[in-house]
Amino acid sequence: MTKQRKHARYQVEFTAIFGGDHTGMGIVYNLGIGGCKIVSDLAVDKGALLSVQLKIPDQANPIVIRAATVRWIMELEFGMEFLEMQELERARLEQFLGTQVNIAS
Repeated sequence: MTKQRKHARYQVEFTAIFGGDHTGMGIVYNLGIGGCKIVSDLAVDKGALLSVQLKIPDQANPIVIRAATVRWIMELEFGMEFLEMQELERARLEQFLGTQVNIAS
């Protein structure tokens, strides 16, 4: 049974830094307003709570996600759902996603 996503996802490739239950760095390959997929050599636990800094290309400051949770893990990949971000950060993320090509919901 396939679960439908609430938000469109976009194909991207840039660095993310995360902290909280786990601290490390990874590459974001799939991004939407509600979450992302990260590839990292750091093992994380399903259900872990993290803060995330998205290092968007051509932007001086990262987009900061105050709280996110790991929803799934598969080898070196994990998916996270964004739980909390400031309105300004959400607006910046929406603006960036508006310049990207939707890959599939």
